[in-house]
Amino acid sequence: MSIENIQPTELEFVSRFLTLATLSEPVFSKDYQKPLQEVTSLGVALPGLRYKYEPSRVRKNAGSSNNGSGSMSDNASNAIKLTLKSIRAPKFSIEHEFSGNDTVLQVKLFLVNEKKVEQKEQLKLLLKGKVLHDKFLLSDLNVTEATLNVMVSKPVLSTADEVEPEAPSLDSVSPTVSYEVPWDEIETLLNNKWNNQEQVFKALKKMKTNYEMN
Repeated sequence: MSIENIQPTELEFVSRFLTLATLSEPVFSKDYQKPLQEVTSLGVALPGLRYKYEPSRVRKNAGSSNNGSGSMSDNASNAIKLTLKSIRAPKFSIEHEFSGNDTVLQVKLFLVNEKKVEQKEQLKLLLKGKVLHDKFLLSDLNVTEATLNVMVSKPVLSTADEVEPEAPSLDSVSPTVSYEVPWDEIETLLNNKWNNQEQVFKALKKMKTNYEMN
């Protein structure tokens, strides 16, 4: 549609719309990003991570008549040599052989028993950047040797462990300092303000009386 075919009312509407649209600057710039402190919702919650965990397949009897069941049980019970390494404080590197039937939780308990940490809740075990769940079986690693990175957080304090702040000792309390009231300066100030000696005398007397009563 050419501009010649636009009716006067339509042309007037378009003209006013364009005028209003260009009166003010855009509220947000093209690269505007809302500050994180003002974000109240993270949007749609993502589903939980699904991981393969089939404990029944490694708990079959070694004498099962099913084909391959014996070898599967053997693989589960085979020793797995783990190197547990923490590159941040507290730094440590420790090697230990675990059974394929052991879980990640048992590895954490081993570190607690070795006095590397105080609580198992402090620990996260990672393999190639992936966090291993507590119920994850070591046999599912499908290796005979592996190095697990250990992340150690601060211990969680229980209510009983919280220490109440100590009351300040008498020695640490600053002695009370007495200050002399500058009555002369106050009298001079009142004289400059009122220029009435009698009124200044009454006010000053009242102030001294109230001060001595307190």
